[in-house]
Amino acid sequence: MFYASELMAKHGISAVFSDRNGGVSEDVFSSLNLGEGLGDRSEHVTQNLAMLCQISKIPLPHQAKQVHGTQVLYCENDGVTHQNDADILITTYSRVALAVRTADCLPVLLADVEAGVAAAVHAGWRGTAENVVGIAIDAMCDKGASPAHIVASFGPSISSCCFEVNEEIAEVLSQSCGVNIGLHLENKVYADLALTNYHQLLNKGLSPDRIEESKACTVCNSQPNYFSYRRDCGKTGRQLAIIALP
Repeated sequence: MFYASELMAKHGISAVFSDRNGGVSEDVFSSLNLGEGLGDRSEHVTQNLAMLCQISKIPLPHQAKQVHGTQVLYCENDGVTHQNDADILITTYSRVALAVRTADCLPVLLADVEAGVAAAVHAGWRGTAENVVGIAIDAMCDKGASPAHIVASFGPSISSCCFEVNEEIAEVLSQSCGVNIGLHLENKVYADLALTNYHQLLNKGLSPDRIEESKACTVCNSQPNYFSYRRDCGKTGRQLAIIALP
């Protein structure tokens, strides 16, 4: 159903990444679909989220309308699904949970426990090209966080083994982080989304030992398996990445 971030746990932070197993959804949404408006039954999504929160012991999270941009939404009080466009959610409140939905895009969870600031970031290739994690770090620092104190955890996403792109996208992503992240194999070009975000965080002053990366590819990982927009041609569910300050 999910795994907990070991790095976040060391700092007393609740942070989990769901897979697609252990829920009640059916057919292409089998079984732990956590995305509304995709064709799954709404009551199934609600039940899946309730189970995930109960088992992980994390409160119902805030969510927003993700548009592959860099908008920021500040959250407080009980978790709700906002109609605001936002791919960065931030809170300064204890036990206020934040979540982003993914099905190949990279979920990034960030926290500075000393300052009491947390963020959940949805980083697809378009948001990554606009340095969405760097913008999230700046927004956290506006609330008192320090890059030297921030810890980051990357959840499962499409990996370079399966992320075939064109030369233009590879170049845009490389320019966004200052490192060549394109990989050329057999006349094809592949990009590394996680590596791009990793270098963007380093550029913002985060320490490498405070960044945790997932090794799971949402497209080809089988144990556990994940929802993948690319593999399933758009007809699929969504995972959740959730974080809450202690």
